[in-house]
Amino acid sequence: MKQYNLILDVTSSIATALIAILLPLEMVLPIKTQYIIYIYSVTSLILFLDFIRNVQSYRERQKSDEAHGVFQKHHSIPYLAVDFIGALPLGLFSFSPYLGMIQLVKMVRVAQYQSYWNRQTVRFSDYQRLGFFLFWIAIVTHWLACGWLGLHHFEGINDAVTLYVRSLYWSVVTLTTVGYGDIVPTNNIETLYSMMVMVFGVGVYGYVIGNVAHILAARDPAKAAFQNNMEQLKAFVRYRDLPAGLQNKIRDYYAYLWQKRMGHSESEFLEGLPKSLREEVERHLKRKILDKIPLFKGADDAFLDAIAFRLKPVLATPGDYIIREGEEGNEMYIVIKGKLQGHTEAHPDNTFTLREGTFFGEIALIQKEPRTATIVAASYCDLYMLERETFNFVLEQYPAIAERIRKTAEERIKRNR
Repeated sequence: MKQYNLILDVTSSIATALIAILLPLEMVLPIKTQYIIYIYSVTSLILFLDFIRNVQSYRERQKSDEAHGVFQKHHSIPYLAVDFIGALPLGLFSFSPYLGMIQLVKMVRVAQYQSYWNRQTVRFSDYQRLGFFLFWIAIVTHWLACGWLGLHHFEGINDAVTLYVRSLYWSVVTLTTVGYGDIVPTNNIETLYSMMVMVFGVGVYGYVIGNVAHILAARDPAKAAFQNNMEQLKAFVRYRDLPAGLQNKIRDYYAYLWQKRMGHSESEFLEGLPKSLREEVERHLKRKILDKIPLFKGADDAFLDAIAFRLKPVLATPGDYIIREGEEGNEMYIVIKGKLQGHTEAHPDNTFTLREGTFFGEIALIQKEPRTATIVAASYCDLYMLERETFNFVLEQYPAIAERIRKTAEERIKRNR
């Protein structure tokens, strides 16, 4: 149903845009042909059907919303009046584009449709908003060009296409505040009209620059966060004497966050959601990762959902010690991305490598003894941390998974001896 309504909304918007282009143009140029009449007929029929659809939608929503005491203003009587007036083909029946201009009130509904689409779209909303903005700029530029064509007399030019192109050129030049001066007003009315367009153009120019800058900045929050972090780092090192190596390490860490598109605060985003939505997002993100880990292969959905909420993400930079031999252990780790290297004090040259899908740190939890090895991050690593409480939960509730962990721990203990 949503897809059907979307198609009808787009069709209605295209029909309204055609009328918004043809009606003003017909007022200043002799372009009345059978094709134009055919276009008016089809577009008017589309707008009339759109009016009927919106009336039906209004009645359905009124019945459903009255029970809840809520009613949406976009389906109110004033908007239906806009639909009705926009569907009247007065210009077609009277053969007067001036009377037909009343149909342009339908542009209000087009703006409402676009506002609704912007709220519904998430991933490509920036591009969509920019496209809608360019649409309105094009329509206004066209209207201003038609106004200039109706006021100004171009000597020696009789071709309709050339006249419109010259007027459109004047409109673009004036709106963009370029002002070459090759087309100038010749009387007071044209002068006043030019002044109005100039003032409007300054506002449009500022609005365009501001919106484009905002859209480009909002498109990549990770890059914005990286630039902000780098500014903070530069300010910090001005007043604190950090070694160059440590500065580079911090810089590389921020660059890694940017490259992995994690520069924005994921935790802040999740904290702003209700508990039910936050759990659903976390379940979706972590389940995709857990399904790829051999340890959890074959586990049922109930287990994966239960453990997903208990896993805590950890990011390690190259050279970070994740665990040290001999220290107390209260958590185990699962490697999501990256490479780690481990060794024991008894065999420091006998190193082993841990990669995506493996886990470590479970021996200290099972045996309740100090760590038996040292694990160091060899690259940037994304890990999940499983605390002792969660580990005990797994052992008690899911014996099959617990058995896999015990077998791996026994093999490692034998290897380290």
